[in-house]
Parts: sequence; structure tokens; C-alpha cells
Amino acid sequence: MEKYVLLFCLSLFAIGANAQEENSVDSKTSRKLTRQQKIEKRKSEDEATAKMVDMMVKTRQFVLEANYLSNQYGERAIVESRLNFIAIDSNKITIQLASTTGIGGSNGMGGVTADGTITKFELKKTGRSGNMYSIQVFALTHFGSFDIFFTVSPDTNTDASIGGNWSGKLNYHGSIVPLKKSRVFKGMSI
Repeated sequence: MEKYVLLFCLSLFAIGANAQEENSVDSKTSRKLTRQQKIEKRKSEDEATAKMVDMMVKTRQFVLEANYLSNQYGERAIVESRLNFIAIDSNKITIQLASTTGIGGSNGMGGVTADGTITKFELKKTGRSGNMYSIQVFALTHFGSFDIFFTVSPDTNTDASIGGNWSGKLNYHGSIVPLKKSRVFKGMSI
């Protein structure tokens, strides 16, 4: 009887060891499949984002929500993206600077909001694979005229450089979002 119990226990151990070996092979295979699926999913998401950027730029319906502002010397300041933006809607433009303190400024938010019209909008594809955009905008506002140069990547990262009737440049660094999905807060414009 002891032989049978011992033989039974050994057979259970062998079956368990064999099952673990099959499970380890299956988990390796599933990890490879999962990794491949993640790569394919990321690739399809990147393609969808690139198509969305293409549509926004060509229809002139986007908002650059800035995470950083910088000057011509490269000095950067972290800013609130909902308050610091450049919005383009067809032939209309809004440029806004604001602070989170909301103290001072003509827009009631510690900064300036300029609404205007776009008189020139030139769009070019650039980059090694031709998937980036270079946009030159000339805008007329109550504060004066502005030359704005955008560099837009297919992953929505965008830089804009604003020059105007003064020396120096103001640079916006952030990402573009569709005009209808933007969560910016616009202050009073003059």
C-alpha cells in the first residue's frame, strides 16, 4: 500500500512539474504576443494622432496650449497651459498670456489677451520624412501686428515664436489640441 501511495505522490509531482513547464512556455509566448500587440497598438495610436494633427493644421482649427514660455535667450518659465495659449480658428486668432495669480494685466488675469485676424497663413511640410509642419502666420490685433512661426510635430508637440513691433521674441512650447476639445480659459480682450 505504501508503494502505491508513494507512486501516486510521485506521479502527481511529475504532472505538476510538467504543467509548470508548459505554463512557463505559454507565459513567454503570451508576453511576446502582448509586447507585439502593445507595439501595434502604439503604432495605430501614433497614426491616428498624426491624422488628427494633419486635419487640425489644414482646417486651421487648433489651440497651442503652452506649458513653457521662453525668450530669445532661451530662458524658460513654466506656465499654466489653460491660461497661456494661441488659438487659431479659420482666419481668427487669439494670443493670450496670463498668470495663475490673476493680479493686474488688461485681461483681468495678470496678462494680455489679443484677438485679431489672420492675414497670411503659409503651411509647409518639413522634416526628414515630411511629417512635420512649418506654419507662418501674420496676424493683426489691437496691440499691433505679429509674425508667428509654428513648428508642429505629428505627435502634437508644438513650438511657436512670436515677433512683433518690438525687439525680441516670445516663444510658446506645448502641444496643439483641436479647437473644440481645448480647455483654455480666455480673459478679457481689448
